[in-house]
Amino acid sequence: MAPTAVSPHSFTRSVLAHLSSDTTQLPYSPSHPSQTTTAASLDSSLNAPPATSDDLVQTVATIDTEIQAIKAQVYKKLLANYGAFSEAFEYTLEIKDKIDDLLEQADSMASRTTDPENGLRQTVMSALVEHHEISHRVQENNRIMEGLEHFSRVGDILSQYEAFMDSGKILEAGHCIQQAAKTLAHPPNAGVASSHITRSLTDQCARMTEAIDQMLDDLIANAIHYQHPTDDNNTQFKLTISYDIKVPPLALPRSSMNSAPGSIRWHALIRALTLLDVAREKLRPLQKFLIRHVLQPLIEHHNDAVILIDNSTNYASATGTSLSLEQDPGHGSGDLFRDVLSVFEFIHRNIFLNDYSSPEFNAEEFSSDTEILTHFLGRNIAKEACAMISKSYLSQAVPSDINGLQDFASIALAATHLEDELIALGFLTEADRELREFVENIDIHYTNNKRDTLLKQGRAVIMSEDFKTIQVKDLDKDDDLEKESDGWGRIADTDTDVKESCISLKAKQLVDMILSTLHEAGSLSENASPHLYNATCSLIDLYRALMPVHHARTLTNVPALAILFYNDCMYIARELEKVPARLEDGIPGMDEVQYDDSIPALKTLAKKWLDIQVQKQREELMESIDGAGEFRDCSVDNNFDACERSMKQVVLVFKHLGKAWKSTLSPMTFYKVLGQLLNEVSKRVIKELEELNDISEKESHKLATLCGLLFECEDQFDSAGPLVEAAKGDAYDDEDPIYFFVPTWQKFQLLADILELSFAEIMTRFRAGQLHMFEEGELSDLICAIFADTPLRKHNLEEIEQGHPVALSHHAH
Repeated sequence: MAPTAVSPHSFTRSVLAHLSSDTTQLPYSPSHPSQTTTAASLDSSLNAPPATSDDLVQTVATIDTEIQAIKAQVYKKLLANYGAFSEAFEYTLEIKDKIDDLLEQADSMASRTTDPENGLRQTVMSALVEHHEISHRVQENNRIMEGLEHFSRVGDILSQYEAFMDSGKILEAGHCIQQAAKTLAHPPNAGVASSHITRSLTDQCARMTEAIDQMLDDLIANAIHYQHPTDDNNTQFKLTISYDIKVPPLALPRSSMNSAPGSIRWHALIRALTLLDVAREKLRPLQKFLIRHVLQPLIEHHNDAVILIDNSTNYASATGTSLSLEQDPGHGSGDLFRDVLSVFEFIHRNIFLNDYSSPEFNAEEFSSDTEILTHFLGRNIAKEACAMISKSYLSQAVPSDINGLQDFASIALAATHLEDELIALGFLTEADRELREFVENIDIHYTNNKRDTLLKQGRAVIMSEDFKTIQVKDLDKDDDLEKESDGWGRIADTDTDVKESCISLKAKQLVDMILSTLHEAGSLSENASPHLYNATCSLIDLYRALMPVHHARTLTNVPALAILFYNDCMYIARELEKVPARLEDGIPGMDEVQYDDSIPALKTLAKKWLDIQVQKQREELMESIDGAGEFRDCSVDNNFDACERSMKQVVLVFKHLGKAWKSTLSPMTFYKVLGQLLNEVSKRVIKELEELNDISEKESHKLATLCGLLFECEDQFDSAGPLVEAAKGDAYDDEDPIYFFVPTWQKFQLLADILELSFAEIMTRFRAGQLHMFEEGELSDLICAIFADTPLRKHNLEEIEQGHPVALSHHAH
C-alpha cells in the first residue's frame, strides 16, 4: 500500500478546524492575565446583585475575547512544535500501511490452509490417516511373525519330544514337555494367546504329559514289586526293586507309530522323577509300604520280627535288590534301633543309590538326586519311624518306678544314636530330634506314666465293692506326727478328729498312694516333680467325683457305709493336712506342698453325705412317729398299742444306729449326730403332746408310759461325760451328758413328769424354777388339758401367767 502524502498546510488547517470546534476544553493557564481576571470577575459576580442585560452582553463579549486569545496562544504552540509532530505523524502512517499489508498476507495464507479440497490442513490429515493405517499393518505383520516364530519353537520342541520318546529317553521327553508347556504359557501377544492353534497345542501338550505320566507309572510298576504274606511262606512282607527296567511301548499322540520298547536303569528313572519334580508323588506308594508294612510291624513287634536285607548289592553290576520282613516269634534280634537303622541304610544305599555316581547322577556341583530324595521323601519316612518309636516303644519302656530310670539310660543312648545316624545320612535335620527330646524329658514322661498308673490303680480301688475297715488309731501307732491317745473320747479336736473312728481300706490305700508318689517326686527334677503333685491332686478329684456316683445306691441305703465314707473323706483330709510337716523341705519346684483346695472340698463332701444320711434317718424316725396318730385317744387300747409300737420302733432305730455308728464315727461326731436325731424326735413328741386339748387321767398315765419308752435311748450317751467336760471346760457342772447333745431332752423329761404329777406337785416345781424349759403359754395349755376347770386352776394359771420365778429360774439355768 502507497503512503498518503500530507502537506504542512493541510495539517495546519486540520488542527485549526479541530481547535475551533473544541475551544471550551482548553486547559486553564494561570500565566494569562485576562484569564485570571475573568475568573475573579465570575466569582465576584456570583455574590453581586442581579446583572442587567448590558452587563451580560459586556460579559459575553469579554469571554469571547478571552477565548480568541487562548486559541491564538494554542496555535502558536502548535506552530512551534510542528516539525517533530509532522515526522511522528508520517511514521505512524507508514506503520499503518505495513500492518495492513501483513493482514492481507495472513488472509491469503488462511484461505490456502482451510481450503476443503486443496488446503494444507486437508493434505496433512490425509497423510496422518495413511501413516496410521500403514503402522497398524506393520504391527499386525509383526504379531503374525512373532506368533509364527512362537509356534515354530513349540513345534520344534514337540518334534524333539517324539524323537526322545521313540528312543525311550523318558527324561529328555519330559523336559521337552515342560519346555513346551512353559513356552505356551508365555505367548508373545494376546492374539497368539487366544489363538485356536495355542489351544490345540496346549491340549496336545496335556496329552503328551499324560503319556509321560503313564509311562512313569508303568516304569515304576515294572521296577518296584511288593509281596504280601501268603499261606505258602512265612515272609510277612517283601520289597524287590529291579535296576533294569523294561520300557513299555507307547502310542505317540502326533504319530501313528508306537515307541520302540527298550530298558532304562533305575538311576535314570530316579533322575527323571527328581528333575520332573514328581518323585514324591510317584514314590508315595513305596513310602507307604516302607512305613506301614516294614517299619511299623518291626517297631511294634521287634522281638518277633526278622529283617533280611540284600547288603551285597553293587549297583553298577546288579540287576536288583530286595528287603523282607519275616515273622518269627521269639527270634527277633531284640535290637530295635539297629534293625531300624539297617532299613534306612538299605533305603539310602539300594533305593536312593547314595554310592552310585556318574556325570548325570549325583553330580558334585549340584544337589544330588540321593540328597533330594533323602530330604523330601526319606525325611517323611524317618519322621514317621521316630514318631512310632516314641509312641510304641519308648513310651512303653518308660519305667514304672523311680529305680527304673537308671535302666532307661541305655535305651536313651541307643535312641539318640539312631537319630544321629539318620541325621548323618540326611534323613533328618537337627530340627527333627523327636527321640532326643523324648529321652531328655524322660522324667516328664515318667511322671505322666506314673500319673496314668496312679489314676488307673486309684480308680480300681475306688470302684471296688470291698468296704473292709481298719481303726485309725491302729494306723497312728507308727505315725510320729500323731500323739498317742488312750480311751474313748480323749481326742485333740473333738469336732473333726477321726483318731477314734474307723475307715475303709480304700482310704488308707489312696493315702498310701499319695504319700509314696510325693516321696518319689522328691527325687525328680524341678520340671517333673510338680507333675506328680498334680497327679495326686487328680487322684483326690477322681475320688471325690467317682465315689459318690459309683457307690451312690450303697451309700444311700446302708447307713454304716455312708458314715464310713464320711470318715474316709475326713481321714484323707487329715492326712493331707499333715503333708507339709512330712515334707518340710517341699519337693523340687515346690517349696511347700499343700492341698488348700482339696482339703476343704473333702470336708464339704463328707459333711454333705453325713447330712444326707442324717436326713434319711430323720425321715425314717418321723415316719415311725407318724404311726402314733398324734397320740390322740391313748386311753383306747388299740390307739395305745399303735403309739407303743411307734415309740418302740423309734427306740429300735436308735439302738440300731448307735450300734452301727459307734464303732465307725469319732465319739464327738457320733454323739452329735445321734443327739441331733433324738432332739428331732423329742421336739416332735413334745409338740404333738402340747397340741392335745383334753387329756383324761387315764390318758395322762398312758402318755407318760409312752414317753418313758424313749428313755431307753439315754444309755447311748452314758460314755459322753468326758467329751462334755472337755467341751464345756470350767462351765461343766457334772450334768447329764445327754443334755449337751439333746437340748430338748430335759424338757421332754419334765413333760413326762407333768403327765404323772399332781397339780400341787406341778406348782411346787414351778415355784422352784424347775419348769423353766416351758414357756408360760405352753405350761398353761398343758394344765388346761390335764386338769378340770376349777377356781384352783384359775388361780394357778394366773400365777403361771405372771412368769417363772426370776432368781430360781436363773439359778436353774
